Amino acid sequence: MTNDHAHHHYDVVVLGAGLSGVCAAIKLKEAGIENVRVFEKAGEVGGTWRDNRYPGVACDVPSHLYSYSFAPNPDWSRWYAPGPEIWDYVRRCATEFGVRDRITFNTTIDAAEWESGRWELRDSNGVRFTSSAIISALGGLHTPNVPDLPGREAFEGVCFHTTNWPDDLDLDGARVAVVGTGATAVQIVPEIADVASELIVFQRSPVWVGAKREDEYSEEERDEFRRNPEAMRALRQELWEAWEYASVELHREGTDLNKMAERRSREMIERSVADPDVAKALTPDHNFACKRPTISNRYYATFDEPNVVLVSGGVDALTTSGVVAGGHEYDVDVVVLATGFKPFNVTNEIELTGIDGRRLADAWAHEVTSYKSVMVAGFPNLFFLMGPNGTGLQSALQTVEPAADFAVETIGRLRDDGIAAISPTQEAVDAFTRDVRGRFENTTHSKGCTSWWSEGTGHNHSIWPGDSTEFRQLFVDIDPSDFEVETSP
Repeated sequence: MTNDHAHHHYDVVVLGAGLSGVCAAIKLKEAGIENVRVFEKAGEVGGTWRDNRYPGVACDVPSHLYSYSFAPNPDWSRWYAPGPEIWDYVRRCATEFGVRDRITFNTTIDAAEWESGRWELRDSNGVRFTSSAIISALGGLHTPNVPDLPGREAFEGVCFHTTNWPDDLDLDGARVAVVGTGATAVQIVPEIADVASELIVFQRSPVWVGAKREDEYSEEERDEFRRNPEAMRALRQELWEAWEYASVELHREGTDLNKMAERRSREMIERSVADPDVAKALTPDHNFACKRPTISNRYYATFDEPNVVLVSGGVDALTTSGVVAGGHEYDVDVVVLATGFKPFNVTNEIELTGIDGRRLADAWAHEVTSYKSVMVAGFPNLFFLMGPNGTGLQSALQTVEPAADFAVETIGRLRDDGIAAISPTQEAVDAFTRDVRGRFENTTHSKGCTSWWSEGTGHNHSIWPGDSTEFRQLFVDIDPSDFEVETSP
């Protein structure tokens, strides 16, 4: 890229305006860093909560924990808030903290190259500009994994991925196929079964589903939260302590909690499903927490309904009028692809080129590694939120906030100390990689299943295996010798 068109220079460019990007924008503003531009691919903030509008969409982390620590929300309707409430919350935060005017909507950054001590960027409209630093807030799971099914063009019914749920879709009395049994399917299957005349679920591998707390917050409780922020803080603290402990225990093979969770799921299958063959087909053969566990009180019981059929195995093809699997054709009106997302990799979204013309896609070709999930060797002043090993077993916000704090503090320090560029050394990246691998050794993440957590490399580069206190500590224990620093000329 040349400098000819670099009309505009920013101190920081933020990629994405979901929960992470809005968090970064708010923290940059609070730090007094003014010359900031956020680029968002869609026409509104909210990320995954804007995109996923399917029936039953909800978060599987308690809402009072799944919110910014600096923006508690007294109005959550229930323990696990439905998706539209979370989307409202992100939009409200963007407005109330005054960061909307920093966002350019309907625009992505297609390429960024480190050149002469700064980032040269090109957006999706072909506009070029420069920035001293970049914060990538591109989210965890948002690139839909759409299987390339033969015959899809020929299918005369409606076929879509769950992220593209049609607003005007009426499933009342329809014959519906759901392809996939991951977290999204666990939420939509019971909802569809309520209205469809026939529901056929195609399962490649079964999923463990835990019980879900259905508690609603009464009007009185919400009033109390509004009047008494201390009560809300206490609730968050209580939730955090419970999840802090349980999430790590759950992901260690052989702990009481891990065994109990699996036993409870088995009991729920036995209680919910009369047909022993169906019950057996719904029971995974891997450890309860090998893949990300899901929660629902209705999922297993749905397969006991007379209008629901479970088909073990993937879908081979679509025909004009239905789905072919295992040599059988099933006539349906609607095919819902609950096939999840591609394991997150920033390099699918943007071409990043660091020092000496090295592309991030090449740096990560064999294994995805980082410095404490937030930086990569050879890519100065580039910070990741929910980066490699940067999403927690608890609430995503528990890792997003400390990573955003680190990015914003570091960017502020560069400015104040006259530092042009900072990047981690390869040694520091290697040390962190060893640390993370060591932490995974006694967890369930490698216990007999394949999951998006470790797709491609065999190493889990998605999740932070410890608790959020340990994650936060990563940014307290910062050794200056971990970095290569270039002072401003």
